[in-house]
Amino acid sequence: MKKLKKIYLVSPRGFCAGVKRAVEVVNLVLQKYKTPIYVRHQIVHNRHVISDFEKKGVIFIEDINEIPDNSIVVFSAHGSSTDLYQIAKRKKLKIFDAVCPLVNKVHVEAKKFYGQGFFIFYIGHKNHPEAIGVLKEVPDKSIVLIKTLEDAKKTIPPQTDKLIVLTQTTLSFDDTKEIINCLKKRFPKLILPPAFDICYATQNRQNAVKELAKKADLVLVIGSKESSNSNRLKEVAEKSGKRAYLINDKSEIKTSWLENVENLGITAGASAPKYLIEEVVNYFKKQGVEIEELTVIKENISFPLPII
Repeated sequence: MKKLKKIYLVSPRGFCAGVKRAVEVVNLVLQKYKTPIYVRHQIVHNRHVISDFEKKGVIFIEDINEIPDNSIVVFSAHGSSTDLYQIAKRKKLKIFDAVCPLVNKVHVEAKKFYGQGFFIFYIGHKNHPEAIGVLKEVPDKSIVLIKTLEDAKKTIPPQTDKLIVLTQTTLSFDDTKEIINCLKKRFPKLILPPAFDICYATQNRQNAVKELAKKADLVLVIGSKESSNSNRLKEVAEKSGKRAYLINDKSEIKTSWLENVENLGITAGASAPKYLIEEVVNYFKKQGVEIEELTVIKENISFPLPII
């Protein structure tokens, strides 16, 4: 690391408003109720956040049927389908929903447009909990998951009228642009929802990484492998022509990556807590590297908490 002169710490980075809200919901539930508290799926996709909550007595579970009757359950930020609420009601679970309001918007849109007779193209990642939740809101015959441009070229809907496209919130305009253009070309009557589904935090963090890549020789993205938006940040840096690595924390930094690197860029996915970012920054500070804040966009969005 002898050549390393400067670190650019880009903003926005780290927790978005939806993740902050979800984490606060679990903390508030912990304060009010006795453990164990159950969370259906990882509250957010970050290993450290999950581990910190497990130490406090939170139990993360995928199959809601495994939660004992009359228990307390928090539904994750990624959104939950109607059938999960029905099972929870049958088991007399007390539910606190930590769904991101932007994800919930897509759930509402899916049900509304299905009710109006639309066929829905849903752009998202297979097996991602957000996609699973939205797809379960609508009968299979009225919605299709579009994962790739190839899917967009080949998928044949059951109608050519009343077609709409919805998207997973962790995809950016860049991620969906080609697919949407392809669908529009194939189906001229295709419409977008009244407000586009892309999450402001996803787009802002990707735009920030594009600017970061102009200054940095190498980009480190702090976030977990399970985090869709963190993986996209790494890809954006690479598409901008720079090497990039996704790390959980400072322990995963390899000094070999930094050979011949003068300017290092650091960002963090929307589910990466502040203390992980500070630990990485302090790792370099101790070695005398200059740190410079690079503010690309200022965020001042917050979401109200539910009554607990």
